[in-house]
Amino acid sequence: MTTPKLHAPRTRRSVDRGRPREFDIDQAVEAAGRVFWEHGYHATPVDVLCEATGVFRGSLYRTFGDKHGLLVAAFDHYAQGALARLKERLAGDLPPREALREALLHYTKVSAHLSGRHGCFITNAAVELLPGDPVLRTHIEATLGRIATQFSLAIARGQQAGDFDRTLDAEEAGRYVLCVAQGLRVLGKVDMDEAALVSVVDMALRALTGR
Repeated sequence: MTTPKLHAPRTRRSVDRGRPREFDIDQAVEAAGRVFWEHGYHATPVDVLCEATGVFRGSLYRTFGDKHGLLVAAFDHYAQGALARLKERLAGDLPPREALREALLHYTKVSAHLSGRHGCFITNAAVELLPGDPVLRTHIEATLGRIATQFSLAIARGQQAGDFDRTLDAEEAGRYVLCVAQGLRVLGKVDMDEAALVSVVDMALRALTGR
């Protein structure tokens, strides 16, 4: 299955039943992403996506190929935003250990107050659609790999500053922190309070410092 690329003009004109329809691709993708995040892929009818985006079915199909193509576009849009926000938190003015702690504490805050306990779009997509969706698998694996890389870079900076155990392999440690972060998002779907999630973060940081 081929996923349409989104470097076309940002506004697309198409005709449904003889009527012109203009829509902003980014806005439509973001709106569809909210629906997929709340209901999941299989439980979301195309008519609901049309209503949420304000775009005719034919226009969506011509732009994204099909419902799955729209899901992939929505996933990439969400993933790009999540990665940018993580990089910003890790690159703050705080010492490396505190920057990493604050980045992980963000997950505890979000996870403990998830609206309707819907969880994380990335995690939800992986749980619902893998391993049976080879197209989305490549997008999920690439996204998780980029997130792990950001954690690895943060750990390497902390090792240079003396915040983290220098005997640790930064790449392996980054994957460990990725598991912690994703675990926090899963635990946030159940009724676990923020203090309990914060204790997980502090234990992870103790593992990285070796103290």
